[in-house]
Amino acid sequence: EVLWATTQFGNHFDVTQIKKIEIIRGPGSAIYGGYAEFGVINIITKSGADINGVSVTGTYGQMENDFGHKNIHLSAGKKIKDLDISLAAFTGRGQRSDQYFYDMNGDSLNMAGNSALDPTSLNLGINYKSLSFRAIHDLYSTGVGTGYGFVDTLTYKETYTSTYGELKYSGKVNDRLTITPRLNYKKQLPWYTEPFDTNAIYTRSVTRITGNLSASYNANRRINFILGGEYGIDKAEDLAEGHTFNNGESTIQYSNMAFFFQGLAKTHFINVIAGARYDMHSEYGNAFCPRVGLTKKFNRFHFKALYSNAFRAPSIENIEYQDSTGIKPELTTVLELETGYQLTRNAIVTANFFDITTKDPIVYYYTATNQDAYHNIGGGGSRGVELECRVKDNWGYVNFSYSYYSVSSKDIVEDYEVPEENSLLAFPAHKAGLNARFKLTRKFSINPSILWMGERYGYTSYDTLGDAVLEKFDPILLANVFLTYDNLFVKGLNIGFGVYDIMNAKVQFIQPYNGDHAPLPGPSRELVFRLSYNLNFND
Repeated sequence: EVLWATTQFGNHFDVTQIKKIEIIRGPGSAIYGGYAEFGVINIITKSGADINGVSVTGTYGQMENDFGHKNIHLSAGKKIKDLDISLAAFTGRGQRSDQYFYDMNGDSLNMAGNSALDPTSLNLGINYKSLSFRAIHDLYSTGVGTGYGFVDTLTYKETYTSTYGELKYSGKVNDRLTITPRLNYKKQLPWYTEPFDTNAIYTRSVTRITGNLSASYNANRRINFILGGEYGIDKAEDLAEGHTFNNGESTIQYSNMAFFFQGLAKTHFINVIAGARYDMHSEYGNAFCPRVGLTKKFNRFHFKALYSNAFRAPSIENIEYQDSTGIKPELTTVLELETGYQLTRNAIVTANFFDITTKDPIVYYYTATNQDAYHNIGGGGSRGVELECRVKDNWGYVNFSYSYYSVSSKDIVEDYEVPEENSLLAFPAHKAGLNARFKLTRKFSINPSILWMGERYGYTSYDTLGDAVLEKFDPILLANVFLTYDNLFVKGLNIGFGVYDIMNAKVQFIQPYNGDHAPLPGPSRELVFRLSYNLNFND
């Protein structure tokens, strides 16, 4: 219910098989590499022990002018002694919007029937003692009638196919030392368009294979070390007939080697965490990321101070379409200070102050000869504060948050910034949210949520000279509610009903840079019905 309430497209994806989501704030490149520049989100799906039976869930959502989504989810799982196995399948149909889209020239398109969001996924997990295996196959297709920002005469079906696999062993040598080898596999075929265009540049499959070996050593109760190495290969293949990469071949391959270290020392006065990562890429060169943090809890008060560097690794497409200036990782420096106070046993307030500076961001642009290109240019970043208050008890929970940012004194790429407003295109400087769950009875609960976004800016049309017109969007309030009743008539039969966007605010999704794309309309008010049945093997 929380995920459903806090994200617009939550109903178009399989959140029912998620056990929990861990969000690691701040840069994570020191341990996780070049795709953890600003944070790490770890989505943990349910194991066989969590499912412990068979479950089926059906969901239907109705907007003003058309259906919003209709999904079905099946899962089964069981733990038998040291063996844990789970299998989940999800499929559905959805639509981005039922409103009209108006492009930069003023031409319109009814998004109902022309904005499909159709997901399908399979998820298999097998754990035996310290050995674990996870495989996920995901097929996501969309219906696009807006072309590259303009109304098109055809609605194109675009599919994104991904296959992921992980094999991991947590080898506990003794009470102090754990060695973990891990092998990861990922293959993707994005942007496959129907009707098929033999000239499509993005008809390419990409495969990544990564081997990782890490060791965690507890010197004593207060000191821990993590060190390891990683080696990965990226390989891409162009599937369009006659198309090649810049090397003149239909395939291209790069490799990356990395070493990382992290140490944690707990003392009576303060806890110190320090780490670093060094990457060596076969094409774009090297990247070094240090990280230092101080944390401590004194009675009800806690604080965290963090200084960290991070980087974003250029992708195969970034390397392939680099201009004459070349391409290199973009580098980010983050300063973060968090303080918090536990008001009661069940309530805590926190304040997080941050300063983010990005140097040489990787930016896409269109050349004078109408070619795609990437280069490192300018800068980026922001500074601001986030406030949060959390209360949790037997009756449920209430989470309130507020955030503010500014790009004042930051070197921002011109096409990303709102002139004279110290803010970024599409992103509100002020934002507040409220998520709650109230258990009214043992079986019945209500889950309200509210998201308020301040003024936003985006380009919406062309003037008489052909220049893009910048428009200010008024603050918007999105309110949602979802009701659940468990064990209706029989044990395991659960029913839910909710309303997304109660006040029918119809949020607009604004392009966060000046790229000749008018805002895409979101859905209208949506009524959601959900029915699920869980057969527990212990019952």
